[in-house]
Amino acid sequence: MASAVVRRGLRLVLALAAGLFAVVAVYLGATIVGAAVPADPPAPPRPAPPASGGQTETVYLLTTLLHADFALAVDGPTRARFAFLAEAGVPIDHPALKFLVFGWGSRAFYTQTPRLADIRPGPTLTAITGDESVLRVAPAGDVRALPNAVAIALPPGGLARLADFIEASFARDGGDGVRLVRPGFGLGDAFFAARGAFNILRPCNVWAAEGLRAAGLPTGLWTPTTQSLKLGLWLHAPEAIGQ
Repeated sequence: MASAVVRRGLRLVLALAAGLFAVVAVYLGATIVGAAVPADPPAPPRPAPPASGGQTETVYLLTTLLHADFALAVDGPTRARFAFLAEAGVPIDHPALKFLVFGWGSRAFYTQTPRLADIRPGPTLTAITGDESVLRVAPAGDVRALPNAVAIALPPGGLARLADFIEASFARDGGDGVRLVRPGFGLGDAFFAARGAFNILRPCNVWAAEGLRAAGLPTGLWTPTTQSLKLGLWLHAPEAIGQ
């Protein structure tokens, strides 16, 4: 009798494991299809001024196994645009500041997972099923030599349009104010309330693809992983990568 119960329990565990594997396989397969199907960039919301001063038309994509950030070179116009970050302790005027790094993600998962080793079931389940979103802003030195930094050449005016997209992703407390969610993981970084809901169908890498399309680059239609995000760029905008 006991052995029959054990066998039934083992069969149930194996069936659940097989079902989970099938779901993951279908999801990952769909990311390849989503990257292969082109999504045309939307029309620019307004004519963007040409780059001037130290500003360039290059953005750096910083990718990890699960996540992608934008790194924008800091110059006078960038400091002026994001001056409101200083109130939260981001050292926007520090002379050693070279780049501002922006990332979007699940409030529960992103704010509690500084490293892959910190992944926990609760925040992960919240992110998968649906969560509020946050923006993390981090000051950085020269990111260009980092092994996970990918230079992306934007079309004329693309950098300004991408900055528009990032700025519009902050949730505003009326007027121009933004709401600080919590300090970040290091010196000077912070999490802010953001617009849009996070879930397994619209994670951080989909937000990054939306930003690139707002800047004028074609990407894949659905790119929820960093691998599919980069694959979509390689397929639809290969001339922009590594410039």
